[in-house]
Amino acid sequence: MSIHSTIPVLLLAAAALLMAGCSSGDHPNVGRVHGKVTLNGEPMEGVVVSFEPAEGGRGSWALTDAEGQYELNYNANTRGTRTGDNLVRLSKQKPVIRDDNGRVTDPGVKEKFPAEYNTESTQVVTVQGGDNEFNFDVVSD
Repeated sequence: MSIHSTIPVLLLAAAALLMAGCSSGDHPNVGRVHGKVTLNGEPMEGVVVSFEPAEGGRGSWALTDAEGQYELNYNANTRGTRTGDNLVRLSKQKPVIRDDNGRVTDPGVKEKFPAEYNTESTQVVTVQGGDNEFNFDVVSD
């Protein structure tokens, strides 16, 4: 193959790479988000961490591990959440479960976080493109 016959192949390959790199698909701008959740200084396992974009649209969530660490998932293939301001909610609540006869089969878990971290959240963070770390050190009675 001569240099002249390889140039069109190289140009096509370069164009394909540029098109693939510029395509954003159906995704908005997303930044990776991770961090740690503690309650009264102790890492909390099994906390649902959710980020809700202020501008609306799909939110993101994660479940903390034994060390209280989390990393948000935007969808099955993308980690993170939408860039911009996000309302954050933390919840450790688990509802009571009853059988068909109304008997309690699982007493559930009462919410451990104050309302300003979940049902009446006042926690807003600004997510940037790239890597973001947000730690939540909650103090409660």
